[in-house]
Amino acid sequence: MASPAFVGTACSSWCAERLPDILLPLRPFPPVHWWCASLAEGARLDIGEHYPKRTFRNRIILATASGPASLTIPVERRGGMPRPQAETSRVVADADKLWRAVRTAYGAAPYFEEMAPELEVLFRRGPKSLGEWNQETLRWSAEWLKCQVPQHGEADSVDRSEFTHEANDARWKAQSDRALRPWPHIWTGRSGVDFGELSVMDLLLHCGPEASRWIIPLPPSGFPRLE
Repeated sequence: MASPAFVGTACSSWCAERLPDILLPLRPFPPVHWWCASLAEGARLDIGEHYPKRTFRNRIILATASGPASLTIPVERRGGMPRPQAETSRVVADADKLWRAVRTAYGAAPYFEEMAPELEVLFRRGPKSLGEWNQETLRWSAEWLKCQVPQHGEADSVDRSEFTHEANDARWKAQSDRALRPWPHIWTGRSGVDFGELSVMDLLLHCGPEASRWIIPLPPSGFPRLE
């Protein structure tokens, strides 16, 4: 995989502050606030969670000519039985349709031509398991951001009775949005676009290796530290 040139402000160089109990949900191309939270010391990735339907675990928010659009990664039916993402299969037959949606939305983005070959392989021929596919999107994004994907949280050490990923995600977004600056965008001026909800793929396709400048650690006070 091609690697971007190192940028002095890459997120690997930020000094992340400690935040309590950072357990990140496994989701595809997560938005900026997810990556900001991932820089907290001790942050872990929750790969053992049972896959919940109709959530961001298989959805990506794109910006299109018509405004924001939710791209859903179809998964095979489970017969009502709960199971982790690693045992949840993508509907691979829809892979071409998903890639066409990405290409239509971002074909004119500054870094699309450079990143498209890798993304096309990921969308069209990526892992069949939703869990592994989501992890591949994290690895791809992290390489361009010059970040590390958080280590996995052990399934038996995670107490999910004290929190919900949706509540934590909303809190991190609210904290990150206080300092989030819109990035240069091909669809500037389109109504309804919330940069805080957009996939990190959107940021990378528009800003390339400079995208790391938008990944700002969330300090314990809840206010992002501006460098």
